[in-house]
Amino acid sequence: MNITLPQALMLFVLNDQTGKTEAGYYQPALAGAAIADLLMLETVELSSDSPALITPLRHQFDLGAFLELCDKAIGAESKPQTLGFWINRLASEPGFVTTLADELVHLGALSKEKTRIFGVFERTVWPEASPLLESQLKSELEAAMFAAEGPVDERVGMVIALCAAADVLQHNFDAGLLAQNADRIAAISAGELLAKDTSEKVIKCVNYAIRAATEMAEITAASIIN
Repeated sequence: MNITLPQALMLFVLNDQTGKTEAGYYQPALAGAAIADLLMLETVELSSDSPALITPLRHQFDLGAFLELCDKAIGAESKPQTLGFWINRLASEPGFVTTLADELVHLGALSKEKTRIFGVFERTVWPEASPLLESQLKSELEAAMFAAEGPVDERVGMVIALCAAADVLQHNFDAGLLAQNADRIAAISAGELLAKDTSEKVIKCVNYAIRAATEMAEITAASIIN
């Protein structure tokens, strides 16, 4: 997988034809994906405290527009904040979704279009421009989820976990195969089948993103019922 975790997740969040999002609570998962990438790049540090605190680190990496947006937000805070704080804060950062989607436009995977809601309110959508990038990524996830046994690549495993948290696996993969391999997918999402050298801090970050997205889903469902 040669794209960032947020880019990978965004490809699965968007409907290929309409360019609209498939889930209403994907932002926390995207924020968790961003922090996980920053942790692996060592531009931020996650403490072992409870609750865990995120501290920015000095670096000279070219992060790309989206990760740079997240990194700068973290670096501008006057003191270290909790992982939960940043999951929620980044998800509401101005330009959070558009900056990420525009990166995929630049890569040729998406196009950018303007549409109107009820013929009045303008919104931006990102339909698929080329299937190549997403098809390659789908093949990697299918091989991991639907294999008989064995560990999975850590980044592919994290994308699976984040897609499960954002509830978009069902929109991108065969329902029958997902059901047949539900136990394996759950084990991957729990971090049980990732490569042994995967950082515990990265897994913790992804797990928090999963929890945040799940809680957001529950809140959304409750508001609809009520």
